[in-house]
Formats: sequence, structure tokens, C-alpha cells
Amino acid sequence: MKLVKPSYEFIEQQNGLDGLYKHIELIGRTCYKSEDKITPDSAKTFVDRLVKSGHLAMVEHGTLYLVMSHAINRGIIDPIYVKALRYKNNKYSKVASFEKDIDGKRVAVYYITTNLRVLIENKWQNDLKYLSEPQDEHPKRYTVKFICDRGVSHEFVRHRVMSFAQESTRYCNYSKDKFGNELTFIQPCWMPSSEWCENDKAGHIFLQMLKMSEDLYLELLSEGWKAQEARAILPNALKTELVVTGFAEDWNHFFSLRDDKAHAHPQAYELAHPLHEEFKNKGIL
Repeated sequence: MKLVKPSYEFIEQQNGLDGLYKHIELIGRTCYKSEDKITPDSAKTFVDRLVKSGHLAMVEHGTLYLVMSHAINRGIIDPIYVKALRYKNNKYSKVASFEKDIDGKRVAVYYITTNLRVLIENKWQNDLKYLSEPQDEHPKRYTVKFICDRGVSHEFVRHRVMSFAQESTRYCNYSKDKFGNELTFIQPCWMPSSEWCENDKAGHIFLQMLKMSEDLYLELLSEGWKAQEARAILPNALKTELVVTGFAEDWNHFFSLRDDKAHAHPQAYELAHPLHEEFKNKGIL
């Protein structure tokens, strides 16, 4: 049995389609903890397999920054305007539009931020020709990976407009060598240390429960139960990895609820407060 503290980290998507595919693969493999299978050329194959199987939740994490433009002709509806409008009407996309003088002409420029799932489901893949590196004008999306307990993850996934990928207790068999043949749990913020628990009755009960859970889980597996069956006895304290991607305003709403010491769950606040400060220090919010 292992006890760890919660943590978070930003995951930055690199530019271009190659960067997008690698970003999706890294996040998708979090679910099965199969990051060891990543190779320099495995990303595109991995994403194609997701798309073919219809498992599109993972490709939502792949952010696309598009730039479209057309000369302004008053009274004439340009086809590019129609393209941009469909993204503006898509709740998973955002469009920032500007009028600019370019080479002596008045031009409408659309900075579109969306994700790969939007293009696939709407059959808009031809719009990849408008792919751009992110510009200052683009609304931005941000990806964060949390290491937290299952209880906190259940609260975080309530922010449904965002995209999520989570370590799967259905497919991860913690009796295997890659997991150290043991369960990992999150140390609650109100518990100073595991050593402290030895002299605290409530803390001692907590550690006993975790150890019993691990022993029984491993015993069920040894008796032939599958991981997806044995997981039924796992507690909320189990460590999980949760990857979250959202627009800046989505994160702002997240922090309005989770970075609230008086009302948020203390373990949610433990992560949300320093992350909120980092968002502000980076100039995102």
C-alpha cells in the first residue's frame, strides 16, 4: 500500500497536427496507464484507432486553432463567413472576429478555437487547411492533469462543458508489476502523516481500512475476479489521474466553485487554490 499527496501539472499541446495527435495519445493512454507504449510515431495510429472505434471523448482534448478570412463586400454573404458562423453556433467552439486593413482592403478575420471531435462529428475535416499556430486573438484552451482521490474526481467531472480523461479502475489491474502490485491512496489534507495516524485513533482506523481494501482487492483478483469486478470494493481514497481540458472561462467557473475555502470540499480546495494562483500568475485569468 502506498500513500501519496495530491498534485497537478499543466500539459501543453505542441503545434501542428503532429502536436495535436501526440497530445491526444498522451491523454488517452492515461485511462489505461499505457504511456509506456508511446513511441515517436505511435500517435497518429492511436488517434485513428480511437476515431474508428467511435471513442471520441479523448479526441476532444486535441485543440485546433483555425484562422479564416475574407474581403468585406457589403451586402454579399461570403462562404467563409458561413463557415465561421457554424463554429460560432457550436457550443464546444469559440470565435473571435475582427475587421482589419490588409493590403489596402478591409478584411474580416476569424480566429476559431475548437477541437478535433467537432470536426469529425460534423464532417468538417476539410477545415484543417485553415490550421494555424495559436495567435494572441484566439480564445485558448488549457489542459491540466490532476492526481487526486476518486471522491474529488467525481466533483471535478461535474464541470461537464470541459473534456475529461480518467485512469480506469475497470481496465487497470493494480496487482500487476507496472503498479507495484499494490494500491495507491491519497493522503487527506487533514492527516499530517501516516506516522501521525499510528497515534491517532481515527487516523489508525483510516489506514486499517485502506490496508484491508488492498488485501481484499488483491485476494479477489487471485480468486479469478477481473479488475472491473474487484474494483467494487475500492474506496474513494483511491488515487486516480484525471486530465481536464477547457477554455479559460470554463476554468474560471471551475475556480469559482472549487477555490472557495468556506464551501468547497477541503481536498478539492487543496488542489484548486494553488492552481488558480498559477492560472493568474500565467496571465490566463
